[in-house]
Amino acid sequence: VLGGWGTGCAPGHYLMSEDTQTASPEEAVQNAKNYLINQSDWKIDCSHFVLACYHSGKMNRFLKHQRGNHNLVRDLNTYLEIQKGRRVHATDIRPGDILIFNKTYDINHDGHIDDKDLYTHTGIVEDYQNGLVTYIDASDDRKPPRIHLRRFSFIDNNFNETVARDPATGRKIHARETFHASYAVQ
Repeated sequence: VLGGWGTGCAPGHYLMSEDTQTASPEEAVQNAKNYLINQSDWKIDCSHFVLACYHSGKMNRFLKHQRGNHNLVRDLNTYLEIQKGRRVHATDIRPGDILIFNKTYDINHDGHIDDKDLYTHTGIVEDYQNGLVTYIDASDDRKPPRIHLRRFSFIDNNFNETVARDPATGRKIHARETFHASYAVQ
């Protein structure tokens, strides 16, 4: 896997108590920046990183009821869909949005990274300008630092890093093609 997105974004335990007040998008971005600066080596997967930044009791209550499911990114996507916060257009993306990605690794272990590998990564938008998304993410499988500031562009290929390589074909997979959705947190 290139770019350090790796595996392990989905399973795990929940970080916050159920009665915790959800951070505002601005607070979540500030939390993500603080982790990036002060705890960049924190061994935390992407979904728990997002939960730590938002410290949402409401999200945790929903996610605890999904325990039989072992893909926390998919559960987070379901929660965000139910909240009806999905951004319809890329131009609607705002700081604090939660990004969901597909095809960042072979989640179904079939030897390919393809359209069957859904809900494999998540992060928090730090900024969006002129088609360029800047976001903060984490991966516990990365070599330190595990928390990164990343970018991809809907327009410019100079900001479309390789994030994975299909193990079966060697094909490079770029950040833009893994983007699934952006959600406002409500």
